[in-house]
Amino acid sequence: MKMTSILTAAAAAIVLTSGAAMAHPGGGKGYGGPGYKSGYSQQIKHHRGVNPGQRAAIARSAANLAALKRRAWRDGRLSTIEKVQIRNAERRHAALVQRVHRYR
Repeated sequence: MKMTSILTAAAAAIVLTSGAAMAHPGGGKGYGGPGYKSGYSQQIKHHRGVNPGQRAAIARSAANLAALKRRAWRDGRLSTIEKVQIRNAERRHAALVQRVHRYR
């Protein structure tokens, strides 16, 4: 055999085996370690629950939203600005609750 055909065959073998090795890092078992799982999302960390500071923040946000609604409805009707303020406050509160409960 010629030297070029030997080198070509060796290069092809290296390329084929490196592709197979890159397909499943870690032997197909995922990356492992605490809080990791194999599959679509490998970095989902499971937390135990909502801590007291987060509960207080949610309660404060809910109280602010309720006070805004009481203040807006005090005269018996809602203006356009009050509707926008209430909608924004509801979105902020929902985003806070979602952030707190996202990694439970």
